[in-house]
Amino acid sequence: MNQPPDSVLNSRVLHHFYRDSVALMAIASATEKRDGVHRVGAVMATPANLGILADSDMLPANLDAVPDDLVFVVRGDTADIAQEALDAAEASLTAVESSGQTEEQKPGTVSEGMAAALTSAPDSPPNLATISISGTYAPVVAEQSLRAGLNVFCFSDNVPLDDEVRLKKLAADRGLLFMGPDCGTAILDGVPLGFANVVTRGTVGMVAASGTGAQEVSRLLDLAGVGVSQLIGLGGRDLSAEVGGIMARFAVDRLAADQGTEAIILVSKPPADEVADALLARLAEISRGGKPVVACFLGMADSDDPSTGVVIRGTLEGGAIAAARLAGHDLDITDLASIDPVTGRVLGLYTGGTLASEAKILLKRAHVECEVLDLGDDQYTAGKPHPMIDPGARAERIVAAGSDASVGIILMDVVLGYGANADPASPVAESAQEARRIAEADGRRLEFVASVCGTAGDPQGIERQRNILRDAGIILAETNASAVRFVATQQAGASAS
Repeated sequence: MNQPPDSVLNSRVLHHFYRDSVALMAIASATEKRDGVHRVGAVMATPANLGILADSDMLPANLDAVPDDLVFVVRGDTADIAQEALDAAEASLTAVESSGQTEEQKPGTVSEGMAAALTSAPDSPPNLATISISGTYAPVVAEQSLRAGLNVFCFSDNVPLDDEVRLKKLAADRGLLFMGPDCGTAILDGVPLGFANVVTRGTVGMVAASGTGAQEVSRLLDLAGVGVSQLIGLGGRDLSAEVGGIMARFAVDRLAADQGTEAIILVSKPPADEVADALLARLAEISRGGKPVVACFLGMADSDDPSTGVVIRGTLEGGAIAAARLAGHDLDITDLASIDPVTGRVLGLYTGGTLASEAKILLKRAHVECEVLDLGDDQYTAGKPHPMIDPGARAERIVAAGSDASVGIILMDVVLGYGANADPASPVAESAQEARRIAEADGRRLEFVASVCGTAGDPQGIERQRNILRDAGIILAETNASAVRFVATQQAGASAS
């Protein structure tokens, strides 16, 4: 990543000091707004996090830190500016500690937490633990939770692969869910965990090894009037060859036995071949048992094989349509009418990783020249908030694209729901208008195409968000796949003209 040539990089290490990633991202975002500050990182010094800093040209030479140390790094115009920013970042930690929010004694162990929960609600014993701590310590807390009989929602990332396999085997043996690590979305008995949209309760059960993929499918089911019985997140590695779909199999079996679930959809980015085969065989058994199933594996060819009873779809949109149909509802997607062809390549600036993957797959199939970025990937968020939380970093890229003469269309997602920014559309709209002005001043035409992943019940107000985007001249499609199809059509027209 290119950095200002005359900037200064400075750092500060707080030894044996922990803050969760959400708190650190908020501090980094606030500190980065200071005058003369270019970038701020606030991370626990795990090898993975230090590697991300190095890839971002934000790792100071000879940094002396171990995984349970907190590291602040600042790149600023001068040494004084960087030093003052580090002081401000550290002061933010002190402000949190002295705000009064930590005066109440918090549980220090899983057993203390369970005791506190029973004290506050003696008739409702806890059955789930959510974990959002350093990946170094998450496996210990997760194992304690599982051995205490709790299902686990593990938001923490940077958990070693061996620990994930061990914990998922332990959970399955005990009849418990281990959702994660790096699990972003779940809805259990109507209760949202992590990033989730406000969807109605219904009869379709979901198992998802993807966050925004789960959101896109669940919000489309809500649009079709179907609703979701349960949404069980897995974390992004579950269907890899190394993990082998341990929790995916357990979760689909659990939904197969759930009386409130009448159809099942399994959603994933491209799985390992052997894992896909094993899961499809299990889904076929469930289908023969009387509960219809959909396998939504991105990039896989669509199939309706009567010999197995498993409906296979290669897009999120296709998976949602198929699942809705199995539940007795229609989901009709109307594609956009074409416009005058636009010259230039396609640039995708996404906040949702699975939505970005879907766009890449579909554009590649259509032989469209493109660059699709998942701005929520670790390389773009080292010590910074995820763009679904803080849309500022994407807004900057949108404006910068206005000066890129090779770009003709910018393709985007806007994700609503719990955990997302309170008004994600406004920064997109404002930056798109600025980028268009820059392009027009250079005699070029720049178009913007987006879809909104949200529901009528989301706190951001979906119609308000859509109107903000439309008023800025952004073309809105009903789904991410529909937006990609529209862009592919425009590019084909541009090539033919």
